[in-house]
Amino acid sequence: MLMEKRTVITVDGQNKTIPAFIVNLLNSRGVGDEGVSRFLYPRLADLPHPDKMKNLTAAARLTVAAIGDGRPIVIWGDYDVDGTTGTALLVHFFRELGVEVTWYIPNRLSEGYGLHSDWFGNRQKCCIGGDFLLITVDCGISNHREVAIVKEFGGKVIITDHHTVPKEGVPDCLVVNPAQKDCGFHGEKLAGVGLAFYLAAAVRSELGRLPDHAITAQKINLKKYLPFVALGTIADMVDLTPTNRILVRSGIEALENTEFYGLTELLACHHITGSRLTTEDIGYLLAPKINAPGRLGDSTLAVSLLVAENKRQAKTMADKLIYINDQRKRVCEDNFENALASLSRSAVAEQGCAIVCGEMHLGVAGIVAARLVEEFAVPALVLAKMIGRDGSSICSGSARSVDGVNMVELLEQCTPYLLRFGGHAMAAGLSLSAESFSAFSQEFCGFARNALTKRDLSQRKKEPPIDLSVDQLMAEEHLDLLQLLEPYGPGNPQPIFRDAAAQVVDARAIGRDCEHLQLTIRGKYCNYKGIGFHLGKRLAEIQRSPQRKMRYTPTLNRFRGTVSWQVRVIDL
Repeated sequence: MLMEKRTVITVDGQNKTIPAFIVNLLNSRGVGDEGVSRFLYPRLADLPHPDKMKNLTAAARLTVAAIGDGRPIVIWGDYDVDGTTGTALLVHFFRELGVEVTWYIPNRLSEGYGLHSDWFGNRQKCCIGGDFLLITVDCGISNHREVAIVKEFGGKVIITDHHTVPKEGVPDCLVVNPAQKDCGFHGEKLAGVGLAFYLAAAVRSELGRLPDHAITAQKINLKKYLPFVALGTIADMVDLTPTNRILVRSGIEALENTEFYGLTELLACHHITGSRLTTEDIGYLLAPKINAPGRLGDSTLAVSLLVAENKRQAKTMADKLIYINDQRKRVCEDNFENALASLSRSAVAEQGCAIVCGEMHLGVAGIVAARLVEEFAVPALVLAKMIGRDGSSICSGSARSVDGVNMVELLEQCTPYLLRFGGHAMAAGLSLSAESFSAFSQEFCGFARNALTKRDLSQRKKEPPIDLSVDQLMAEEHLDLLQLLEPYGPGNPQPIFRDAAAQVVDARAIGRDCEHLQLTIRGKYCNYKGIGFHLGKRLAEIQRSPQRKMRYTPTLNRFRGTVSWQVRVIDL
């Protein structure tokens, strides 16, 4: 019988027994028997050495020189979770070195993505002088002109970014970006916050070589900064390569006992304490709160929370974040409904993409685009009509793609129409003049149709569900072992299970418009609570025929401080 087969692995000198279904799952994902132990019990010691990353050592030396000379340091981050967590990580790190830095996050709505040279022109005399160091986080790879201007102001520049390198190459400065093909980290797919962590590690290493700083550097425990890496990496949906897996898993463990006030209060808002933090906790509870201020304009509040220096300050800002996120949800829902109303399903199918442009909120364009991808299974663009700084009418927004269609490549083919764009295969941002929109959309649809026709999904085969009854899977030992498969995300999706004869003993519709199902599933010795999102329409059918073939996955339910396992029903 499947459940009787076991594999024994050795971890830190101790033997651990792993059920065959977990080993088989890992084997199907390319993890051989010899790699099971390393996958289930990742170690920081197995991280690739920082020396492999192109320009990282030089960037660390430049940073150490700035510290030694007492030059001002500016951290310029992106406004999403990846950028804000990376910015917070570096602020805390420099504080621990006794260095106060200036940090800045541009306003998504009024300033837009990336570096803005006028900020340095306005502030070079009153704030940072004419000799400073600029470090970007999760942005800057396309800012050739802005970097040149910052250097004219007297600044030295380190770009840390993970987005696709533009065709014209990188800016004329120190660039730390694994997307460079000659970088030793090229396949690691680090998020922006992951690069910030590696920069901190390299700076600590360089300081450790200097007699005046060695003791201070040795006292810094870098692991405490990993919660920021876990948050940003999961939120940015980068591939969970072995390196990212180690960083995120260690970050989740460190988050459970974090010393940073902002993170502590963010957890407290959701009654999350102690162990058993999951990817879903970060992706669906914590990350949206950090993202919310930036989506509605100003990410300053998010970073201020993450770098808060006392509990009272952190509590006040965490409460504000909750309120702003509620606003963001309402705006997002309104925009999605408006987007759906403007689209024809047949037209979207014919065009090979979904494009919406008009009275949309720029801050939620990415979320709405992602939901349109889910709805229509084609690439989606959501653009807001705006007035540019020069008074012209422009369309700015976000794009999301589907497996096998590279969004940046699609946009590169439309470069003549675009004012600016950037991103990676699955997500991008773009701006164009309103006058160019009609021609652009026609061209883009043609390229999207062609890409959908030619896409190769052989590398993204859909994983079949694992045949295990709810009773078999929900045993405590199996649930504990399933948590060792965390974190979940691109490259390591949450496994789906199948019960061939699940018995539903109770079902009721819940939520707004009764769109979800609350279920009770019969077990041999106890019943199991379940939730089926977007299955509310199936209520009558399930009540008529309660024995079902069910696809499901276990998930943790957090309710008023009580944590319990439940079944998340995907289909039945």
